[in-house]
Amino acid sequence: MKNVMNNILRNSGMSASSSKPDPIQCEHCGKDKPQIQIEHPFGKGLRWVSCACECEVKARNDFKRDQEARQKRIRIDRALKLSSAMDDIKSMTFENFLVRNGVQSAYEEVMNAVENFEQRGKLGIFIFGETGNGKSHVTASGGNALIKAGYAVIYITEKDLFSRLQATRNFNNAETFQEIMGACLDADLLIWDDFMSSQKLTNDEKDWTFQIINGRERANKPIWMTSNITPQEFESSDIAYKLDDKGRTWWRIIGNMNCVLNEADNYRKSKAMARALNISVEDYERRN
Repeated sequence: MKNVMNNILRNSGMSASSSKPDPIQCEHCGKDKPQIQIEHPFGKGLRWVSCACECEVKARNDFKRDQEARQKRIRIDRALKLSSAMDDIKSMTFENFLVRNGVQSAYEEVMNAVENFEQRGKLGIFIFGETGNGKSHVTASGGNALIKAGYAVIYITEKDLFSRLQATRNFNNAETFQEIMGACLDADLLIWDDFMSSQKLTNDEKDWTFQIINGRERANKPIWMTSNITPQEFESSDIAYKLDDKGRTWWRIIGNMNCVLNEADNYRKSKAMARALNISVEDYERRN
């Protein structure tokens, strides 16, 4: 066995004696490969070994980077495929987001989450408040910024998520349960829009919710959620048991997220009332 291993080492470039051997030329660039001395793994003394040429090291590193970039591209494409098909979401950015009264805290929290995405780990965001007050826009802005930075981000509404998971029970469905659930767990960021929008969840929907939240917690990956629940509902002790009878899902959410109340008014309502009164949205909101 020792002789066999010595033959393998010699064939790999280790010298048979302690004398420095003639250099070996790189078959790619023709330059002499660098040589170093190391301790013989089975005997005593040092032996000369030919190392990989600089061009070989560069080629290997380039190949590794290309493979990593390819895998990241696949993950991003997979995430975008699962995201809800809402064209307006793709156009939402921090540049076209209107920072209105009451929305500053949510805006600053999302900005912080984007700028410190790696450092925050599984720390997510839970933004709640009145419908139509900018929760979806600010989270979509952050998600789009992270996509540009090379992260795999899924943006999906609760209704769409549950409908697609339910549809996987049809044998001819294009998506499988494993594909959807796997993407939700694998994405760098999951943006869950309109969380708890259903008045009553089925047992399956409760189970899916727990699987995703628990799975991402274990993987140290964040979730950003938006919800139309009121401050009174948020503070109520009853809300924890809407997701399961022990409250484990709700407390995982609260424990892994910074919770922010978006106090801004319904922007759609403000625009409609401003038009009716023939004043600007800003003037209408200042009045109220």
